[in-house]
Amino acid sequence: QIKVTGDLQVKPKRMAFACTPPGFFAANETLNELPEGVLKRMVEDTRKLLKRETESISVEEYAKAIPAMKESEITSAINASLFILRQLAMEEKADPKALNSILARETDLHKSVRATFALSFKEDEAEKKIQSALQVGRLVDMKWKLGMGIASSSCTALKAPFVSLVLSVADVDQRVRHHPVELTIEQFQDFREMFKKMALQIEQV
Repeated sequence: QIKVTGDLQVKPKRMAFACTPPGFFAANETLNELPEGVLKRMVEDTRKLLKRETESISVEEYAKAIPAMKESEITSAINASLFILRQLAMEEKADPKALNSILARETDLHKSVRATFALSFKEDEAEKKIQSALQVGRLVDMKWKLGMGIASSSCTALKAPFVSLVLSVADVDQRVRHHPVELTIEQFQDFREMFKKMALQIEQV
């Protein structure tokens, strides 16, 4: 089990990637070799760990998914992911393009792997946007539609499905503001579960 202390949102006053831990670049190669689905899951798991949404990451579960890799290699890859996300969180510019450029300069990660890490911050911003919108008013309407990425770049996957969500929120003066957000399928599913829990709590009042 991998455990961590600290907060993803804390920004220490030092340069990102100023001092890399031993074995970091070897772990980069392990990250490059991970199947796409496993890599995305690892990045998401490490994000949740840093945000204290989970207490640990099971190395054993990853070992089952990628039996060709040693547990020591998987552990190193997880630790490298934690280090990368901590370093990126120190940057003032959190847009995927800027983060991708930093990773290209400071790591040995392949282009697709860099894009996965950079996009994780874009997803984090989408979650914050939803939370912020719901805290400032009353939800009066919600519309969503399924889309498919039709362009490919270092930060956008070709033919990757996404959900375009528009929240209409009324403030205390009854002025309605519209908040557009793009979510991955996984994020939209989490969002749906959150609304189910909220509805259940309201019924119990």
